[in-house]
Formats: sequence, structure tokens, C-alpha cells
Amino acid sequence: MFNAIRALRTAAFLFCLLGLTGHATANDHGGGGVSDIVSLEAITTNLASKTGKESRFIQLVIALRLHDPQAAAAITAYMPQIRHDILLVLSSHTGEDLKLTSGRETLVDEIKDAVNGVIGTPARTDKKGKRIAGEGPVKQVFFTSFIVQ
Repeated sequence: MFNAIRALRTAAFLFCLLGLTGHATANDHGGGGVSDIVSLEAITTNLASKTGKESRFIQLVIALRLHDPQAAAAITAYMPQIRHDILLVLSSHTGEDLKLTSGRETLVDEIKDAVNGVIGTPARTDKKGKRIAGEGPVKQVFFTSFIVQ
């Protein structure tokens, strides 16, 4: 019995020493390390109405792929403002807009600009009217759930 306990302690010590009990998270290369994806909690809000009579809402879950995994701390720190800005972007769209793939792709760009505007530099329009994307930690925006009713 004493030898079994000693063997278990030794095995546990070796696992800790060799780092075999560490948590592995995915990165771009499929191995361990710090993840470059931050998932937001579900967001639900009303959509804009063309006629003023219909009431539609959207519920979606968003994941953000970051240029640098270390930026996840900044995303977390500014989460209330990020969620607020995303809600404003969502409420400016109609359900009809978001039925089309092009409308969803536009929404992806607007959310990316909104988040990068909080932490990096906001999107802007140059003198010729061309949109210049904001710069910041967000590389891509993914919808992991997207429901419009």
C-alpha cells in the first residue's frame, strides 16, 4: 500500500515536471498554445424595420479571430463597449438585409470595424468616398450561430 502511494506521488510529480498535465488550446497550427479566437456570448436584439410595423429580432454568437492572441485581454477588458457597439450595428440592419449572403458579409465587416474601433483605429471614408477599414486586433469575424425571426 505504501509503495502504491509513493508510486502515484512520483508519477504525479513527473507529470507536473514534464508539463504533461497542462491545458492545451488550439492555435493556427493545430497545436497547443494560446488561442487566437475569442468567443462572445450570444447577442439578441431587435432589428430595424422598413415599415415600422413588423418587429424582428436577431440572435447570434460571434467568434473573433485575432492577429495576436495577446490581444484577447484587451477584448475582454472592453467587452461591455464592444457588445454595445455590436448591438448598435445590428439594430441598424433589417431582417431583409440579413437574409442575403451579401448582407451578412457586410455585417461581418461592420462588426470587425466596430471592435477594431474600440481597441485600434476606427474605420473611415477617404475624400473620394472609399471606405478604409479600421486597424486593430481583429483579423476575422465568424458567426457560429445566426438566427433572424
